[in-house]
Amino acid sequence: MLNSRPYQSKPSTNDSEPQPCPKCGSKPEVTKAGSNRCWVQCSKFGKNGNCSAISQQGSTKKEAIVLWNKLK
Repeated sequence: MLNSRPYQSKPSTNDSEPQPCPKCGSKPEVTKAGSNRCWVQCSKFGKNGNCSAISQQGSTKKEAIVLWNKLK
């Protein structure tokens, strides 16, 4: 049976790598705007698809990844 989640990786044991999207399983993207605004969003967010998963903004990449990995 085929898995409906297109992007699969091993669950991250640390907070340096974002886990797959909690809603659709797609690959996440880390976005940085300015010197202290970072967030993680699903690669199928917005005009790339129809997933609405996005993390809260963090002041660092690591903080944004931690916030993303807490999404359910």
